[in-house]
Amino acid sequence: MRDYPLTSTIIKLKTGRVQLTIVKEPDWFLEQLSREDSEGRLYLPYWTYLWEAAIALARYVEDIGTDLKDAHILEIGCGFGLTGIVACQTGAKVIFTDVEQDALHFAHHNADQNSVIESADFVQMDWNAPCFNSKFRYILGADVIYEEHHWKPIVKLLQDYLTANGTALFSEPNRKNATGFFKLLNDNGFTYQKSTYPIKLDGRMNRVSIYTIRHISKK
Repeated sequence: MRDYPLTSTIIKLKTGRVQLTIVKEPDWFLEQLSREDSEGRLYLPYWTYLWEAAIALARYVEDIGTDLKDAHILEIGCGFGLTGIVACQTGAKVIFTDVEQDALHFAHHNADQNSVIESADFVQMDWNAPCFNSKFRYILGADVIYEEHHWKPIVKLLQDYLTANGTALFSEPNRKNATGFFKLLNDNGFTYQKSTYPIKLDGRMNRVSIYTIRHISKK
């Protein structure tokens, strides 16, 4: 794994806390690790940041923790692993996935230092090409719909891997273009409910939206 400058941070929860090892200078790596794919799309290492949306989703997961006990959960774009770690703490079994191998190394380390490693698996996966042969009662995603070309693959992933009575929990920091993703959800057999969490990070207060996404029931 690349030799990153590291720092540690504590995320306080209602019933405890999560200690995370994270990248110390993500702005520098954003430029150094960016790349283009064969179609000219720019990929940026956003996983090197701890985003407000991850903290909000982690706290929401803690709030509904009793519903997650013994659940089989998939997290997409896990980054440093915060949300999945909190889900493990509630008694769930979580598969952490990210397209970036380095992100998975961080998630694995953070799960280990928070004593949930036995409830966790780690899989390098691009959500354009999912690699599972089972479905999940919960799918988690913190700030994963920031670019429009991600929308259709993520909706397809939900169609293929969410159980009929399952729930996807996505957090999103109220970007203007996000409404297009939720219209796409409605057009493809899903419904959603929105709630809002205030999150303070680095001295700034932001409001993050949490979306509870389900299949539309067929009568």
